[in-house]
Amino acid sequence: MRSRWILDSDLNEKRVRVIAPAKINLFLKVNRKLVTGYHEIESLMVPATLADILTIVLGKPGNDIDITCDNPTIPTGEDNLVYQAVQVLRDEGLETGSVSIHIRKRIPAGAGLGGGSSNAAATLKGIDFLNRRQLPRENLRALGLKIGADVPFFFMEQACLVTGIGEGLNPVEISCDIWLVIAFPGISISTREAYQALDSELTKPDTRVKMPCDHERGGRGKMGDEWQLVNHLETPVFLWYPFLRETRDKLISLGAAEARMTGSGSSIFGVFRGRETAAKAMTQLRNQLPEWKFFLARPVWQGADESWRDANGSDRGKGFSR
Repeated sequence: MRSRWILDSDLNEKRVRVIAPAKINLFLKVNRKLVTGYHEIESLMVPATLADILTIVLGKPGNDIDITCDNPTIPTGEDNLVYQAVQVLRDEGLETGSVSIHIRKRIPAGAGLGGGSSNAAATLKGIDFLNRRQLPRENLRALGLKIGADVPFFFMEQACLVTGIGEGLNPVEISCDIWLVIAFPGISISTREAYQALDSELTKPDTRVKMPCDHERGGRGKMGDEWQLVNHLETPVFLWYPFLRETRDKLISLGAAEARMTGSGSSIFGVFRGRETAAKAMTQLRNQLPEWKFFLARPVWQGADESWRDANGSDRGKGFSR
């Protein structure tokens, strides 16, 4: 596939840098549990300008996989999904030679932002690019699914309505001029335990969603339009960690049109209609919660939309926050 998230490359040196963005679940509905133990979901997932960068270098023939990261807390062995991505290619009989990958980490681990899955997808894209195979997107998605349920989403490179157990990826045309404040408390939450706890709930969570941009027609919405999002996994998670609910409420009190947990947490995001309001809210929350990490980002709506290149995802530069 031709990826727009290839940052730069040197084919003579067999080196490429690939952007690996975070993902946000703008809404997440858990519909029913299947006999397989998996759950059917419906979620609007969108990439965000908060991103890692992977530098991939292919060397001489061999089986070495050398992974480094600027965050010393990130494992660099077989537990890392980047390592598993290389191994999946080899298991499929695709030659890689020795591989060296450096991860410039900006997405916090265990935050519900899909950082590991995005890194795995970036690895598959980068090696495919360097080997000039141009594997079809469908093939890369199938390889990604062997690594994790969220990995195939990152080959779409745009907002998608995700259905089934995560394998249904339906691109949606949507364009809302919003900013995101992402708040991470530094704790990890077990996705499995969150789903299991939701199964024991007697009352069904609210399923109503209102967004001022119609994702069938790509509307932009107006300042006064109402936002109403939902994440069914908040029901058990907020019982375990009431401070997550409190942070969500603080974001709304500071001007967010809506605020929710993304995925199974633990990150909370707020939707803001302007950068100034979002930045001010983030500053205030930083003062109140100095042990948390905060990020200012924008959604990456369409694969064909170049507007992200002008989205100041951080105070240090344009485009993806890196």
